[in-house]
Amino acid sequence: MTHHARQPVPRKAAFTLIELLAVISIIAILAALLFAATGPARKAGDRAKCLANFRQIGAAIGTFIADHEGQLPGPLRANQGCWYNKTDSATLGHQLASYLGVTLDYEKRRMDVMVCPAWQRGAPYKDDESFLLNTEVTVNGSVINPWGDADVGENPSSPAVPKVLVSLSDVPLSRIWAIQDFDMQSIAKMKPPGIAAKPVHGDKRNALFFDFHVESVALDYRPLY
Repeated sequence: MTHHARQPVPRKAAFTLIELLAVISIIAILAALLFAATGPARKAGDRAKCLANFRQIGAAIGTFIADHEGQLPGPLRANQGCWYNKTDSATLGHQLASYLGVTLDYEKRRMDVMVCPAWQRGAPYKDDESFLLNTEVTVNGSVINPWGDADVGENPSSPAVPKVLVSLSDVPLSRIWAIQDFDMQSIAKMKPPGIAAKPVHGDKRNALFFDFHVESVALDYRPLY
């Protein structure tokens, strides 16, 4: 009887612990490099999208003005969110809904054009207030609220009527911001809880000006006239 020698069973190759750790380290390094490369591009994209949203809002305000004998939307609150609310006329979303393509058969609806991607990345916040209106414009030595004060406007005996845009002609409209990103560092006396803790675009804030151009401005941009 012929006996055949038993053939050795080949062992499956396996990673050693050191090899596995080396692979993980390489993946981590590649991920860090990828994040470093895409981070600035993503921030630039967020800022550009936010500015594009401001342009749409500016165009809507311009059309509103044309339809209301030159008068700005209002009266409005200083701090604004991203919602259309059928029962809250003190919001820019309510005033501009039909100009921004929002169907008015909703009681409340979020308006995508009023959502900044950079602001959204930090969500959720307690409050959705992401925009600040300029309520202190100096004209001929007097400080006025061009949007009208919504709180005063609720008192029939002391109505606050929004200004006609041309009445601001004594100030350079290209230098006076109308709407700006809102965060807890925006105004020293106004630090409502539940909003973005710091500027969502880092060292800049996006702004829409009263001549309807948009730009990113320095955090301390506060021209006085």
